[in-house]
Amino acid sequence: MRYSVEHKAKNHENILSVAARSFREHGGDSSGIGTVMKKVGLTKGGFYRHFKSKDDLFVEAVARALDETGRGMLEVAKSAPEGQGLRAVIERYLGAGHASSLGTGCVLSALAPELARKPVGVRRRIEASLEAYRERLLPFVPGHTRDEKLAKLKLLFPSMAGVLTMARVISDPQRREQTLMEARNFFIKCFAEG
Repeated sequence: MRYSVEHKAKNHENILSVAARSFREHGGDSSGIGTVMKKVGLTKGGFYRHFKSKDDLFVEAVARALDETGRGMLEVAKSAPEGQGLRAVIERYLGAGHASSLGTGCVLSALAPELARKPVGVRRRIEASLEAYRERLLPFVPGHTRDEKLAKLKLLFPSMAGVLTMARVISDPQRREQTLMEARNFFIKCFAEG
């Protein structure tokens, strides 16, 4: 049975959406092709009509997750008072809601060790998505030059991802919030003020 181009595109989007969430929740290696396809309501054999390999799905799902997070952070930054965009981003990123939202949260904090073990070709493709993510937020970073702003972003977001990962490990909600609050204060002082 042949499906329309629109039907195939809709299925492709559904697969990406489910994979982006599943990979963040369970890891890319734990979320097999069969698991993702079953959640979408398709057969494992149909996977190869949409992707050449699991690595292709992984790259596209990570790109989708970065895009989702980037859009959210951009909205937060744009809606903040003038000059407070980065502060608002830091507060949201290191907020309790984000820490509790593994499936819709930052893909770096969920998958960084796994990303690092991927083949070079896969990592290069993911780096391109990371660059696009940074470009969206660059206008909200204080600094005199583009290079200065970019240097701050390249340090800030991986550092916040590490804190977010560790906060997610903490089982006591009060200790988790204390860790997030201390990190928010530190990053705001170091990166968002003046």
